[in-house]
Amino acid sequence: MKPKANYKYMDADWASNVSDKRSTSGFMFSFGSGVVSWSSKKQPTVALLSTDQAKYKGATITACEVLWLPKLFSDLGQSVDAPVVIYCDNINSILLVNNPVYHARKKHIEVHYHFIREKIIAKEIDLIHVSTKDQIVDIFTKALDINK
Repeated sequence: MKPKANYKYMDADWASNVSDKRSTSGFMFSFGSGVVSWSSKKQPTVALLSTDQAKYKGATITACEVLWLPKLFSDLGQSVDAPVVIYCDNINSILLVNNPVYHARKKHIEVHYHFIREKIIAKEIDLIHVSTKDQIVDIFTKALDINK
């Protein structure tokens, strides 16, 4: 039996912590109508150059977390389609994980954050763009205005 909805969203801000300028990453995974995993956490290193780097790090952190979900769902008797889709509102991060030429221009990002590229190539994960207005995990990475 397949769940009615299975969503995975990730987001990151850039240099929002006023004391050390580290970025915050957040993600949320749902299964059916319930949220099964979520996080809002300061990134372990500073994103030096741009919000793209912070989002890329956030996507990698999310990829590490999402890989255990198919195993959990399998143990619960639920099938999960591969690849696991993660929604991200940063097109440059999506380009970075999918395009080796673009990737070569980002050598300054720590090597362990390139883990997500391997998972995309292996078709275990797919990073899909979602409009910022539809990004439901903004609440994990920044203060929201009254409309959101």
